[in-house]
Amino acid sequence: MEWTKADLINALATIHHYNSYLEICTPTSGHLYGRIDRTRYPTCHRLMYRCVAGIPDELTIDFRIDDLDIAAAVKAIRARPLRYDVVLVDSFHEYETSLRDLRAACALLAPGGTIVVHDCFPREEALANPRYQDGFWCGVSYKAYLDVVLADPKFVYCTVDTDYGCGIVRRASRGALLRGWARYGRRFFAPDARDDLMRKWKTAGADPTASFRLLQAFSAQLLKLVTVDEFLAAERDGAPILR
Repeated sequence: MEWTKADLINALATIHHYNSYLEICTPTSGHLYGRIDRTRYPTCHRLMYRCVAGIPDELTIDFRIDDLDIAAAVKAIRARPLRYDVVLVDSFHEYETSLRDLRAACALLAPGGTIVVHDCFPREEALANPRYQDGFWCGVSYKAYLDVVLADPKFVYCTVDTDYGCGIVRRASRGALLRGWARYGRRFFAPDARDDLMRKWKTAGADPTASFRLLQAFSAQLLKLVTVDEFLAAERDGAPILR
């Protein structure tokens, strides 16, 4: 049975002794909040936007926003102050909201915490429509995710190849980054090949067709794909698979 984002999030709590969780989602994303283990995450909150009155949900919505604007909710969380060991970003999958939600997750993450980004590896172009569509829809969250992690060296990341692609993002010290490159980096990139691929990614720019085709052609390299077993083994062993 394929692991879900909830399974990964629960495993992270066990491995790292995490105990606080925030989910950033909409009524058309998330969906597995009830499967987050409250015995592992006694602090468990959900920020849901595009959540107009009358949308049914049996579980608690701690920060409920009718429209797309989450700024006041993020400000309220920071003012408490609240920081979370794990933040799930399962956005409204258009580019602007995906990028904004990932940046909000970075602002709300506790030291040593982990961001999990859903829908980072759509397999079919029909799922990667840049504008909302009913039914299964990954949109261009993958592009916002890659634009953030590829552009900023303070982030280390990999993508677990399950449940439409679960991006794993952390801040890392220079030492951890160097150790990770020494152990795993060349699995994905020779230095010259990396530079060439980064140029291609930048050239694709805002063109969703060009970006999707690059993702498919170079998914292992761009996403730094790992299996569930590889990821969990490295996490349990303290190996720096995030680089």
